[in-house]
This record gives sequence, C-alpha cells and structure tokens, in this order.
Amino acid sequence: MKKFVAILSLASYFSLAASAFAQTNIDTCADGQFQTLCQLQGGNFGNVVGAVIQLVFVVSVVFALFYLVYGGFRWLISTGDKGKVTEAREHIIAAVIGLVIIFLAYFILNVILGFFGVGGLSHLTLPSININQ
Repeated sequence: MKKFVAILSLASYFSLAASAFAQTNIDTCADGQFQTLCQLQGGNFGNVVGAVIQLVFVVSVVFALFYLVYGGFRWLISTGDKGKVTEAREHIIAAVIGLVIIFLAYFILNVILGFFGVGGLSHLTLPSININQ
C-alpha cells in the first residue's frame, strides 16, 4: 500500500508540473573546445574514429612507459635481493614487450589501411552506403 501511495503521489506531482518553454534560436555550435563536433557529418566521421584510435595508442604507450619506470624503480629499491631483482626485470621486460607490440600494431594498422586505400589513421575515410537510391 505504501508503494502505491508513493507512486500515486509522484505521478500527481509530475503531472502538475508547469510546461517549460525553450528558446527557439539557440546557437548550438558556439565557439569553444567542442566546435569540431558541430561539423561532424557522415563524410568526416572517419577522422574522429582515427583520432580516437590514435588516442588509445598514445594512452597505452604512456601506460607502458609508466610501467617501465615502475620496473626500474623496483629494481632500484631491490637492495640486491635476487628475487626482487628478478621481479623488477620481469616488469621491465613486460613493459618493453608491450611497447613493441603497441608500435607494431600502429604500424601494421597504418599499412593495412593504406593497402586498402582507406588512408592512414590521421586521414581515415570510412566508406559510406547510399540507402536513398
């Protein structure tokens, strides 16, 4: 019964709310940091996808470099303990392997995109399908 009363009171509260009148001439593409999103259309959507992929690569490189520094720091504070030195070396090796994989993935992705004529990641053009024909 309490749930019914609560739902009924909420329904009556929202039904009695006054209507809001919005402005009709709002400039949705004002100058600012998100101005490039206003020009986003089907033809230049590939640039946004390419920028997001490049951002993912940059973030992963930064993460791998921090992991490399972390491994070096662990090696410095190991105080000659064989187990800690081995663990720090494994961190450094994993970070270097991660960096190699990231750079190879970026290179291979650019080569494949260039081979198929889609452009590189910086000028990615996605194919479009015309449905209106």
